[in-house]
Amino acid sequence: MLRDGVGGAKGLPDVAPIVNVEANSASTQDTMKRLIKEFTDFFFTKGNVLPLAIAVVVGDQASAITKSLSKDLLMPLINPLIPHGSYKDLVIPYFGGPIAIGQVLDTLVSALLVAWVLFIMMKAVKRVERLSQRDNTPAD
Repeated sequence: MLRDGVGGAKGLPDVAPIVNVEANSASTQDTMKRLIKEFTDFFFTKGNVLPLAIAVVVGDQASAITKSLSKDLLMPLINPLIPHGSYKDLVIPYFGGPIAIGQVLDTLVSALLVAWVLFIMMKAVKRVERLSQRDNTPAD
């Protein structure tokens, strides 16, 4: 049956809706309630926020220490090897402007320091885990 007016386009057959809006709406509300509950459990109850905040603060301090070690301790040791002043003044002239090799060197040394500290920390954690497993295994 074709309809000419309300509810359908002129000349097109009348089609029943495929999706039940009421049932779909209730299902969507249940899904949203479940997601909100899971999120609040994850974020507030299981204690993920405080360790994350501590990790951010410790990471920021580790970054400051690494920068200081790099700029104030290691890089000045390189200064006597540079003929015209400080490592910070070390540049390569280029058409678009100077390339700051000193800054690149500083960043590279800082990155290597961070990588070394992370390597040492991971070795320490793995050693503690190994010792913990050895202590927890029952003797036969």
